[in-house]
Order: sequence, then C-alpha cells, then structure tokens
Amino acid sequence: MGECKALMPLPRDSALEVIVTRMRAAGVSSVTVVTGGYEETVRRESLRLDCDTAFNPAYRSGMFSSVLTGIRAIGDGTDAFFLLPVDVPLVKPPTYRAMIDAFIEGYDAPEVVYPTFSGERGHPPLIGREMTGRILAWGGEGGLRGLLALSEKSLDVPTADRAVLLDMDTQDDYRALLSYRMGEKIPDDGECEELLSIAGTPKKVTRHMKVVEGCAGRLADALSKSGVSAKIDRRLLRSACLLHDIAKGKKDHEARGAAWLRERGYSKVAGLVASHKDLGGKALKSSSISEAELLYLSDKITDGEVILTLKNRMLRMETRFAPGSEALAAATRKIKQASGIQKKIEKLTGRKLAELLADVGSQAGGEDYI
Repeated sequence: MGECKALMPLPRDSALEVIVTRMRAAGVSSVTVVTGGYEETVRRESLRLDCDTAFNPAYRSGMFSSVLTGIRAIGDGTDAFFLLPVDVPLVKPPTYRAMIDAFIEGYDAPEVVYPTFSGERGHPPLIGREMTGRILAWGGEGGLRGLLALSEKSLDVPTADRAVLLDMDTQDDYRALLSYRMGEKIPDDGECEELLSIAGTPKKVTRHMKVVEGCAGRLADALSKSGVSAKIDRRLLRSACLLHDIAKGKKDHEARGAAWLRERGYSKVAGLVASHKDLGGKALKSSSISEAELLYLSDKITDGEVILTLKNRMLRMETRFAPGSEALAAATRKIKQASGIQKKIEKLTGRKLAELLADVGSQAGGEDYI
C-alpha cells in the first residue's frame, strides 16, 4: 500500500499493537518483530510494546528472507512459534489458544498447525521447532509455503475466526479490516455457521434457530417501521437467534452455550443466549423492546420449525408436564412473560402477532395457531 503496515491504525491502536496484545492475551510468552523497511519506526514501536526485534538487511529479496531472520533470532529455546505477517492483524486470542492446545495435544506430534475458516487455511501457522532446521536449509523454492506443503505431519484446526483470512494488501482490504474490527465482537453469518459446526450442534436444532431468527427479524422490522426500535442491534439479535441453542441437548444448555461463546470472545451474544430460556426476574417494564425480549418471544412461539400461538404452546406443555409439577409451573410463568412481550409488541405496532409473522417458517393449521 506504500505505507508502513505495522503502524496502520485499527482504528486507534497500531496493527502491531493489536497483534502483540492479542498474542499475549492468548498466552504467547515472547514476540519477536522482524524489521526491514521503515526499520527505525517499527523498531521504536516494537520496543514500546516490549518486543524483541531482528533486522533483516535483505528484506527487499522477499518474505522468506524475513522468515529466516526471525527463526535465527528466536533460537532453539522454543517448542513452537507463530509466523504472522503484520498485515493479518485481527486474529483473535481464542484462535491462538485453540492452535496451541492442538499443538500440545495433537496426535502424532504435528509439525505445523494451521487455522482454517470454512475449510480454508489461513494465518498464522504454528510451526514446531523440528521444522526450523529444514526451513533454514530450504532453497526457497515456493517460499516457506512450498516447504510446509511437504510436511506429512500437519494439522488443521477449524476456527470461527474469519480474521485468519483477512489481510490489508490494498486500501480496500484495509477499509474492510476496519469495518470488520468495528463489529468483530458479534459473529457474522459465516462465523455463526462455523461456531455451530465446531460445537457439533444438530442440524434440526440449527433449522429451529433459523425459524426463530426469521420471527425475531420480522418483529424487529415491524417495530422499526413503527419508529420504536432505534435501540435494537439487528446484528446482535440475528447472531443470538442463530446461536441461542448451540449447546442444545446438554444439561443447562443455555448456560453452557453462553459460557462457550464467552470463551470465544462473544460476550454480548452470550448474554442473550443465557437468558433465552428464562428471563427470570427481569421485569422488562420498559416501553421499548430489547433484543432479549424479541429472542425470548420468538423462541417460545417456535416449536421445532413450527410457529405456534402461545396458547397452543402452553397446551403442549400441559401434555408434557405433570399437573402441579414444578416444571409445569415454570412453563406457565415463562409463557405468561412471553405473552406480556407479545402484547407490548402488538401495542407498539398496532398489529396482531399473527399478521406480523405471516409467511414466516412453517405455520401450524387451525384458528388457534399463527
């Protein structure tokens, strides 16, 4: 791009600072920055960040010369090292941790661990020290990638981190990175799909969540047209709907799913996932509508992939739970709370729920069904 990529702001911290901060958050003990062009500027930033530096006098000959400089600088005292170009700065700490765990626990001692997103390998590879001698002796054909491709002991680690594929070779790439970073705490649709795949969520549960998202999205649209949904974060709502049952089938699935998502840096989504089954003591007396309420109601009226009225959902609960049981009492309380949310939406929009959700998902027949 004709600029020093290491110091490009994202949007405030430099790219190098973002990388170093995230690596250290993942437990990387030492960071060595290989300098070349803009050597003095990058060295000062590296020292400010308490990083080691190594100058590559042959940097104009290509990236492989910087790889060799870096390997010579770190020496023999490390078990493995990440090799990350500075123009791939937004890799998340959970991705680094997952790769470290895979390297330590990997079957047959992998020589190279790659992060993948949607089946595509990205940056950075985690390279075992057994490879260093071969790298230093490599003639350079095809660069480092040419050598690593020869390894018979590589391991791919699926991640839900689109950033492993994002660089900033051009100004358009840089603008895309800035946009991605502004919203990276909420997974996009592709990242949601990868999260579900990694978690092993059953397909039928995924289909249910898509219907829930369709309901919540339609209600948010109606509220927006009524001028009352300015505070609804549509990306947050969509992601939470698509992930709320990610741990379905496990005990306390809402809490376990929320904890799993928090570990991966998605705290806002986790908060909605944690409350989707039971809003608990939250009074929700505000005249506005929250993402939590939209998810809660949409989930309560969706049984599998079929949309029901709350009345008929309650009838199903009554056949499922014994009369007078704690489970039935809890179900009654939850349906009552959902009914309160439904009434608030109908008042704000001036339309009945059945009208708002026409043509969303599979509709059960009969006058008592949506």
